[in-house]
Amino acid sequence: MSKRLKKSFKVLLVGAGNVGSRHLQALKAVKIPLKIFVVEPSAKSIRLAKERYDSAPAGKFFHEVAYRKEIPDGNDLVDLAIIATCSDIRAEVIRKLFKKSKVRFLILEKLLFDKREDYDSIGKLIKQSVTRTWVNCPMRMMPSFNHLQKEFLGKRIFYNTTLSNDGLITNAIHYLDHMVFLTGSDDFTINTDGLDKQTVSSKRNRFIEFTGALRVLFKNGSIGDLVCFRGGNVPILVQFYCDKVMCLIKETESKAWISKAVSGWKWNEIRAPLLFQSQLTTRLVDDILVEGVCQLPAYEQSKKIHLQLLEPLLKFLNEHSRKKYNSYPFT
Repeated sequence: MSKRLKKSFKVLLVGAGNVGSRHLQALKAVKIPLKIFVVEPSAKSIRLAKERYDSAPAGKFFHEVAYRKEIPDGNDLVDLAIIATCSDIRAEVIRKLFKKSKVRFLILEKLLFDKREDYDSIGKLIKQSVTRTWVNCPMRMMPSFNHLQKEFLGKRIFYNTTLSNDGLITNAIHYLDHMVFLTGSDDFTINTDGLDKQTVSSKRNRFIEFTGALRVLFKNGSIGDLVCFRGGNVPILVQFYCDKVMCLIKETESKAWISKAVSGWKWNEIRAPLLFQSQLTTRLVDDILVEGVCQLPAYEQSKKIHLQLLEPLLKFLNEHSRKKYNSYPFT
């Protein structure tokens, strides 16, 4: 596709912690010239981000990188903003950004926000600003097995995943989005009966997590089971199947097995490496800035998925916790 590109694109990255620094690392390999502004108040996080960026292999272009403690003033155009903060401050960050700049494209980390009202108010702001916005649930992008979507689309599927010693909720949004991608259905309810009543501390301060099991019941009859053991070292295992195809993924081994009715249900082993954020963002930014599209879920659909997950979790939490919450304490 022959498109005339600008001399350089302005990319704003807000939040340079563990995930944000991986976004920055990936920007180094983007195949079009960038002016990158990293906004991060923590000196420790800035040092980590600089180390990861400097250690990444050189790309086609030398990109300009500047570090700031606050979103720069100027009301100039930002071609792409990536908001990689925690959920409790993300909405306010977006509001500040939109007051200061016109933003063409926006990528938001998940979980999106900690307050119910922010999902609607930020949605309205995005719509008014005509900013194309996506949420970073990238299982849709994994090339090894997502070509199978055409085999599952519109069908009743069964999906289950197991993990341990990890955040059930921060992982659940990824698997929920993948189920929506496979089935083409985003109408579901969450059964919380299998959750452990006692929460655990999140890896990030100020937040909590659940262990136990969630059951996802889709309007089209599909069922998903997401299980996180409180202890042990159960490897991450993902399975999804319908009446014509079965797929099993061992994430820790970067392997998948696919079996189809048309081939007599013989198992075919394939390499299935899960791409790291330091690889995914390179592809995302190239696609967005050149073509204006990417494979991530759009904001409105991801908003619906988030709320169908978070509202039952908040209800369960308040039924079983001494402390009563009026916001979602997850990130």
